[in-house]
Amino acid sequence: MRLKLKSGIYLTVVPVKQFKTVRVAVNLIAPLTPGVQAKRLLLANLLENCTAEFPNQAAIARQLAKLYGAGFGVTVNRRGNSHSLSFILNCLNDEVNTSLLEDGMDFLKQVIFHPLTDENGFEANNFLRERRNLKQAVISAADNKQLTTYLALQKAYFTDLVQQEPSFGTLEQLENLNAANLFQYYQTCLAQDQVEIIVLGDVTQGQAEQLAEKLDFKPRAKQDFGLFYQQTWQPKLRQNSFKQTVSQSKFDLAFSLPIYYDQAEFAAALVFDAIFGGLPLSRLFVNVREKRGLAYYASSSFDSFRGILAVQTGIDAANKERAQEVICQQLRELQQGRISQVELADAKKMLLNDYQSQLDSQSSQLRRTLLTNLTGSDLTGRKWEQALDKVGTEQVAAVAQQAKLQASSYLQGMDGK
Repeated sequence: MRLKLKSGIYLTVVPVKQFKTVRVAVNLIAPLTPGVQAKRLLLANLLENCTAEFPNQAAIARQLAKLYGAGFGVTVNRRGNSHSLSFILNCLNDEVNTSLLEDGMDFLKQVIFHPLTDENGFEANNFLRERRNLKQAVISAADNKQLTTYLALQKAYFTDLVQQEPSFGTLEQLENLNAANLFQYYQTCLAQDQVEIIVLGDVTQGQAEQLAEKLDFKPRAKQDFGLFYQQTWQPKLRQNSFKQTVSQSKFDLAFSLPIYYDQAEFAAALVFDAIFGGLPLSRLFVNVREKRGLAYYASSSFDSFRGILAVQTGIDAANKERAQEVICQQLRELQQGRISQVELADAKKMLLNDYQSQLDSQSSQLRRTLLTNLTGSDLTGRKWEQALDKVGTEQVAAVAQQAKLQASSYLQGMDGK
């Protein structure tokens, strides 16, 4: 049940008895704007490692031990036009020590509202250490050639500069952040971001409300932004090619697929993606890699918040044109409805099993609850099963027909591979 505590601040209680712990997520939701991803990732790293009362990781670890081994973390997530900064506490539901959850929320309050600061903003040494660590992680990301090629594809595909940005931001954005301006930005987050508090576990609505009251968020104006990023069709194919000294070339394709989370064709879109490149024995794996030996790997992924279908492959340079030809051939066959009943059944079974397995995970249930709050659509197990049951070859073909090639990225190995 979702309850409005104050303007812009919401509490959702998910009372389940299957877990021995209670998990609390405090999500700060903001529009995705230039530089936000670098700021909020650095914030997550900084806030996770020190507070005014617990000024280092050792002090935080000692406090969590006092809470009978409670778990804690700060994460970030981009969905369409939104960005989430999430504080997550996992605390034992101890019927004997009834104050354990309250103590856990006191700790979470310290993390959120009382970070370690000095006269200029965030404490200088901690800030510089975390910024240095994040800059090094961004630099190291260049060694991941599969990621590098995908980021080049993202830059070629999206017309919106913010959507082109890596989820970790850029070195230039990090360099422009200092202890003062990042602290000022965080104060803006606390004052303006939409707040979604989710409590999941063996708790009552009343208990959850008492816990949420410990978090003294002030009312704020409603955040009014469209969650889904929708891009206008671009008739010209955009290509991004570059060379590096690597042993294996990478070749990625991006297709526009304007279907979004829990819309009428959402289930069919996921079935299509599973058959096309998402399953272990998908069309791309079998026909591009196994039968023709054109790729070391070949798979697809569908982003239902940005309407993009991405295909990623690792190839020898000599196979580039042929690989693209076979990929597009597999898409045409699906568009024509050339789908076996075995493929259809396997894809639907995989998707249903994936949903059911997530019911055993508190993290997955928290994530689904947040999606329900942000989209207004409650994708229950029964609803999901019914949606999958309705998907046939005609529905998959209709989705496939909406997939249109928009961009490609090609990392060619300098040795020709």
